[in-house]
Amino acid sequence: MEKTVYVYDELHGYIKLTGVFRDIVSTKVFQRLRRIRQLPFAWYVYPGAMHTRFSHTLGSMYIAELVAQRLSEDGYISKDDVSLVKVCALLHDIGHAPYSHSLEPLITEQWGLESGDLVEMVVTHDPELNEVLGKYGIGVSEVVSVLRSRSSSGVLNDLISSDVDVDRLDYLPRDAHHTGVAYGKIDLHRLALLLTPSASGIAVPLKALNALESFYIARLHMYKAVYYHKTITGYQILLRNIYSELLKYGELRDVLEAYMSPQGILRAIKEGHYYLWDDYLVLGLLNSALSKKILSPEAEDLVSKLLNRRGYKAVVNNVRMCWSHRDLAGRSSELRAFIESEVSLTPPKVALFVDAVPVYTAEKPVKVIVEGGERTVFDVEESIMRYVPSHTCFTRLYVLPEYVNEVKAALLKFFKH
Repeated sequence: MEKTVYVYDELHGYIKLTGVFRDIVSTKVFQRLRRIRQLPFAWYVYPGAMHTRFSHTLGSMYIAELVAQRLSEDGYISKDDVSLVKVCALLHDIGHAPYSHSLEPLITEQWGLESGDLVEMVVTHDPELNEVLGKYGIGVSEVVSVLRSRSSSGVLNDLISSDVDVDRLDYLPRDAHHTGVAYGKIDLHRLALLLTPSASGIAVPLKALNALESFYIARLHMYKAVYYHKTITGYQILLRNIYSELLKYGELRDVLEAYMSPQGILRAIKEGHYYLWDDYLVLGLLNSALSKKILSPEAEDLVSKLLNRRGYKAVVNNVRMCWSHRDLAGRSSELRAFIESEVSLTPPKVALFVDAVPVYTAEKPVKVIVEGGERTVFDVEESIMRYVPSHTCFTRLYVLPEYVNEVKAALLKFFKH
């Protein structure tokens, strides 16, 4: 008899793991996700936000099964497609770097690797994971094609990566649960049970419009209250600045060097030790560097500030809805001019954060089925999404605590003129 494992999830209850799903979860590279937090540094604002990508990926697989099983029973996809989409849901976060979105912008900036690239590299080259997939006759290339939205099936692509995919359907309520932020609650089961195939991927019937709108508004509020909270973002930037500094020290560089280039990361994956690159490794290096006194006084001060919640303060915090990245240009240019002309501080003592975060994908909006035809959610007359700007725009100026008063005084002088 095939062994079955049940994992109790705080959102979905018991999640059943058999066969390929059980064996994927048992691999070292998947167990690593227990040591990658879902919301790095959110615990500095919401102490309960200590959940991991391990629980999130299991939850995504659970929702994928809910949707895919129904689509299979209705004849839209095959039984093999159900297994494939569940595998992809399990693996969609498999490559995330330590501290996830804290360090990934640095990796993208320096080496051009996005989180999706890391996922593809792990799925394609991790030997233990490849052995499991091969054992059950699941093609690596097929998995990668769905994960990267290159599959010939628009339905499978959209279930894994779209505005209303199984990833978002899990992380919004999960993150709301662990932070205690009520804004992230969505009508999960109504959306999951009413998602339906369309000509280009997946759509929702008109009767699910309220649930879809609520989903989008929850996402918008979670961006402001959690994902881009000024304190959380400040600590993510601080860690990026510290991580860059660590490479200057031989003892630390020897440990990190394997994960500091595309070639090094690929080698680590192929040799089966990518699983060691986790939050604990980075945190351990920071603690070790402090205890051994191997950092410069400036770098030691930054690490101490990170570990003891004495990091960046936002002296400018401008958050607004906008229609494009272009709306950020004026304010960000002013702040750059201010830093250059009025402040003698240089990074990492000061940091400018500018971003336009999409609330929805304007290029590929969710379709709504109305009277037998398909319309984008923005073309449905009764939809409030017609009036919601496409981006949340953030413009922030961060400084270390000891410089707050100095910079605030200079800001008053600069903008008075």
